[in-house]
Amino acid sequence: MAISENDVPRLQQVIKIAMDNGASVREVVNKLEDAIEGVYRPWGYGSSDIDIATLVYHLGGRQLLYMLNHKLGIPSIRTLRARSTFTTITPTTCPIRPEQFNENILNIILSTREGISNLHGVSFMIDKMALEEIAIHFGKYNMIGGLCWKHSNLIDPVLRTYDSAEVHLGKEVTVIGVACFGEDKLYPVLVAPTCKTENAADMDGIFACTIERWSTTGTDTRVGPVWSFAMDGDATRRAAGHKIFVKKPLSLDLPLYAALSDMPGLNTLTGDNEVTLDFDFKHIFKHKFFFGICTLICSPVGITLNNGHIINTMMLLQYLIWSPAHDEASVTKFLHPDNPQDVLYLTSIKLLSDIIESILLLFIDVNLSLTKQVQYLSHYAHLSFSVFRSHRRAFMPYQLYYDTHTMVKNIMFCIRKQQVLDPGEKFIADVTAIPVERRLHQESLCHSRHIGFY
Repeated sequence: MAISENDVPRLQQVIKIAMDNGASVREVVNKLEDAIEGVYRPWGYGSSDIDIATLVYHLGGRQLLYMLNHKLGIPSIRTLRARSTFTTITPTTCPIRPEQFNENILNIILSTREGISNLHGVSFMIDKMALEEIAIHFGKYNMIGGLCWKHSNLIDPVLRTYDSAEVHLGKEVTVIGVACFGEDKLYPVLVAPTCKTENAADMDGIFACTIERWSTTGTDTRVGPVWSFAMDGDATRRAAGHKIFVKKPLSLDLPLYAALSDMPGLNTLTGDNEVTLDFDFKHIFKHKFFFGICTLICSPVGITLNNGHIINTMMLLQYLIWSPAHDEASVTKFLHPDNPQDVLYLTSIKLLSDIIESILLLFIDVNLSLTKQVQYLSHYAHLSFSVFRSHRRAFMPYQLYYDTHTMVKNIMFCIRKQQVLDPGEKFIADVTAIPVERRLHQESLCHSRHIGFY
């Protein structure tokens, strides 16, 4: 009766701990009575308890977590800190400055990699995330947060004046992270609110400052050199990346040149210190705003291949019904088409499947050797160039062609860089397989519940 009339926090945990300790029925009942009266609370939390507490902390902050800890018995902030890894990111409350990079590199990267002596090539990645458009107060700095970095210089964000000026709240947050080749971890180095008015010149400065601070802090000699800078497909960032990282021909006296110069058609233009431009392959395949490959196939316009034949959804529906997965009659029709025009369309379908397979397979087949991966990428580069040269935009949008070939180029460069740095180290070709937004969400961040201001 007492249990039915009272809300016993973590009732299942009370009984489980008592049973694990070999308690009798009478002792279990006594524990339940103590829990009802509030004089006993069981110790020990599972992973689901930690996940719930983390969610509460992110959505409601310390006060909500404190209240639910006392009411429902979920883990407290002290337990959460003991059981989770928190990453403290220096917030951007003013125009982006070198000091912000320095502090994040020191606190998030160098301080957590002490004792790791092996050098790794690193890739910077930039992406955007949604942001709640509100202004918040940073007690630690006594400053206003939530203002876009580009226009925050119009006011003094420190709460000591009452001067008025027109500023913008951040609509999104620009995130730059760095990942080491061969490791599955992302280190954020910049989180800056933006009102989405940046131009290519603004991004030029951010890219240059990011790489410059990596070298100035000595991280390139303690963690590893910068090999690439991956974009998310944004037009402004693409233009800036092309200007910064596709500007200098590869020097003849570099170790990279001997191997890469033997690859006909490879664009050997790089940025300073041989840093190459890259694009996230997941944006290439499914980012609908830039008409990724999948979106292009499903659109009415389709893809133009052999002799102007268009591959789109309607055409695929007409011919894929002949696949071996169907009955004998359909298989016979597939092997011996009645209409001579069908042969041309089937050839186009085969060519399209070869192009897509050659760029997709290395990201989904973990059993491929490095040699086989390179062969598939070379296959894609030559096939897509041949068709694009004939049909241009009717085969593939210019941005998509640029992004895919830039990605292929970067992988070739990074393979050779790894061979020079440490030939014995395992190389993973999908260097952009760690989406910034997903990794940043997985990090346990502290000091604020509003994404982007930690």
